[in-house]
Amino acid sequence: MIPMLRLVFLFVFFTQNILLAMSWATSHTGLGVKTLEYMDEARHRPVVVELWYPTDQMEPTQAIATDELWVHPKEVRDASFLQKKTKYPLLLFSHGHRGDRRDASWLAERLVKAGYIVAAVDHYGDTRFHFDLLASVRFWDRPLDFTFLLNQFAKDEKVRDKIDFQRIGFIGYSLGGMTGLALAGGKAKDVREALLKINRYSFNQEMIDRFDLTPSEKSYLEPRIKAFCLLCPAVFVYSANTLKDIAPPIALVASMEDEVLPFQEHAVQIIKNAPVKKMKVLSRGVSHYTFMNRVTEAGKKILHKAFHTDPAGCDRTKVHQEVGAFAVEFFRDSLKK
Repeated sequence: MIPMLRLVFLFVFFTQNILLAMSWATSHTGLGVKTLEYMDEARHRPVVVELWYPTDQMEPTQAIATDELWVHPKEVRDASFLQKKTKYPLLLFSHGHRGDRRDASWLAERLVKAGYIVAAVDHYGDTRFHFDLLASVRFWDRPLDFTFLLNQFAKDEKVRDKIDFQRIGFIGYSLGGMTGLALAGGKAKDVREALLKINRYSFNQEMIDRFDLTPSEKSYLEPRIKAFCLLCPAVFVYSANTLKDIAPPIALVASMEDEVLPFQEHAVQIIKNAPVKKMKVLSRGVSHYTFMNRVTEAGKKILHKAFHTDPAGCDRTKVHQEVGAFAVEFFRDSLKK
């Protein structure tokens, strides 16, 4: 029995030390961030990207401007990449309607700590700081932003050698989730009716009829993306039949009390018809906006209360922790080497 006890002791000892080493490595990895600016000349469209990545640097070398409205994680602007590893799996992030690329920096931090690079795009014409109603109607420009970005990353010497192009995933929040459905192979249907419903306060039938919606009927499948995590996603232009055409694995996070994209109208349609491999349904009064960053005290005085007033009993920080862990587990299983 003594040799067996010794083996058990050694197993526990080495296991504990491995876990401690992993914990130490995670806690001693900084969060690097840089902004990349590209121009898609074919579409006359800028594609601005926020790139988060692991770094050895824990503290910024110079003072950086702080965001007075939103709470962001501790970042090291323009830091060098972590030297211990050469390539990382890449996760793309798409923001919601009139959002921006930094809306979910809380999630980027958790994913980077787990060993990923995160690239979030500003969808031109549909951001908080630059909104154009006509441009926002062209929802198919959103998936094209990511196809263009992956092509740029493959050519950009600053980042291409850090990316494992065989392991690419996608995260979409709200309308960004609908962007993910397009990239996963869903094809839009009955677009005029959907746009009229979505923009009923801005457009009438005559105005909608003037749009050239031919591009909306095309496929925007991006085969380089292997797995999709959708947070409170919109469906709108996707029917049950088109959702069934999707092949890549999907992880879905939804709130049963979503006040913007009602659970039955959106999440349930994906659950019933798309290849949902992992699901987390929150039912304790979680708002659609709970998935965004926390808001500063100054931000609470300026931003609409919907962005920062969670329902009673809802702890935004705890929801972020749960959803972050859910996403890490999904991509760990779906983007294996």
